[in-house]
Amino acid sequence: MKTIRVSKTTAVKTRAIARGLVSLVLALFTVTGCATPPSGGDAAAESTGQAAQNQSTPSQTSRPSDGGESSLKMIIYTDFQCGACERFHSQVEPELVARYVLTGKVQSETRLVGALGEESLRAGEAALCAAEQGFFPEYQAALFAAWRETDGDAYSDEQLVELAGTLGLDKEALWRCLDSRSKRPELEKNLSMAKADGVHTLPAVLIGGARVEGYRPLSVYTRAMERTLAERLSP
Repeated sequence: MKTIRVSKTTAVKTRAIARGLVSLVLALFTVTGCATPPSGGDAAAESTGQAAQNQSTPSQTSRPSDGGESSLKMIIYTDFQCGACERFHSQVEPELVARYVLTGKVQSETRLVGALGEESLRAGEAALCAAEQGFFPEYQAALFAAWRETDGDAYSDEQLVELAGTLGLDKEALWRCLDSRSKRPELEKNLSMAKADGVHTLPAVLIGGARVEGYRPLSVYTRAMERTLAERLSP
């Protein structure tokens, strides 16, 4: 058998090319959106369209509105390994919350799906475990920041627990919760609801009967929100 020897220079170049490809994929996911596993049969939905909005019991990931109990709910499907989801979370969601949630016009619920692999699931489970300690928003933001800063290499169990410690969570309690995998059924249920709602690309925002998929400018979400609110007020 002939032995093929690879020079050190070639190996270095190969690793550099591989890293470049990974960075390119992450950049594309950040700009456009992240595909969810196919549910079969249905073609990809438009960026805005009709959605069924499956109902679920309020979870600890829900963000209640400060201005009252609106019957209109904004549902956000997201994944911690989706760059477009991180961009939506940091650049768009805060403005939507300020305009519509904190003013009592809508309620907001985040549904983690863990659609992009085992690390997505583990990060989602850790976030739900953090929610038990009342730290979901803080931990969610920290997870996205860690993913961005490490090019997606931030979600080993040890890293998830250490990240919790930096926020002041009980690390042992979070480890026990994470190790039990007790939160995985909720993630699986969320993914099933996303598929039933016709979601093909993350992030996905459901506002009444409208659906916005992938990362979009703020104006796309506000138009959908204002249109839905106007429809609710019309006789």
